[in-house]
Formats: sequence, structure tokens, C-alpha cells
Amino acid sequence: YSHGVMRMSLQKFESLRVESLMELVEKTAREVPNDKLEWKPDPQGKSSKEILEHLTGANHAFAALIRGQELPSGDRQSFSIEPDQMDDAFATLHRSGLHLSEAIAEVTDPQLNESKAMPWGETWKMSRLISAPSTHIAYHWGQLAYLQTLWGDQKDHY
Repeated sequence: YSHGVMRMSLQKFESLRVESLMELVEKTAREVPNDKLEWKPDPQGKSSKEILEHLTGANHAFAALIRGQELPSGDRQSFSIEPDQMDDAFATLHRSGLHLSEAIAEVTDPQLNESKAMPWGETWKMSRLISAPSTHIAYHWGQLAYLQTLWGDQKDHY
């Protein structure tokens, strides 16, 4: 506490933010009707299923980058949403968010200024790396919410 205000580390803040955003993604995704899982407004776009598969794989990839581990093979992490296995799919999605949240929370203060080579050729500070996932998750949550409006669901599911 400092002057009655609790200070939170960047790691704790981002870890909690990932958990909160993943909760919103899950709530929104649970409202996708089974017959709309693979629907997309344009062949170039992504369906809800593809967005959720990508997000699950990306959560694991971000966690690996943060921990200095080898990237998992494949974007989709063997994650597949099938209408008859939705509970398993949501459990896998949820675990990916927790895995990422834990990786962020494990970062020490001295590590925040370390530089990390990204697979796409850039170098990022660890502080940027642990802040990027929440933006990525929010971006895809917005995509899911927008897709819902396109098939006529005007409710906010959060």
C-alpha cells in the first residue's frame, strides 16, 4: 500500500486481464449456435470456430515465448470445436487462458527489461510481450461479438 492505494505489478495486472478477457471470450462463444460455428460472412474471413481454435493456439504460443520455450507446433494446438463436444472444447479454451495467465504471473521484475527475439524477426522487451496477449484476446473477442451481430444476435453476452 502506498497512500492507501494498493499497487499491482504489471505481471499481476496482465495475468488478471488475460483471465478476465478469456472469461468474456468464453461467455460470448457459448452463445454461438452450433449451426453458426463454421459460418463466415466472406470466404476470406474467419468463422467463430477458426477464431477460437486460433486463440487457443496463440495463448499457448504466447506462454511458450514468455517462458523461453520452443513454440508449440501448429496454430490450432489440436484444438477443434465440434458441436457434439462443446464442453471439451470450452475446457481446452479455458485451460489455454490459464496457461497463459500463469506464464505471465511467473515473470520476475528483473525479466521485464530483458529483450526477447520474436519468431517474426522483431525484438521485444518482456514488458511488451506480457502486455500483448490481452490486446490479442480482446481483438478476437470483438470478432466473435461482431459475427453474432451479422447473424442477428444483438445481445451483449458478457
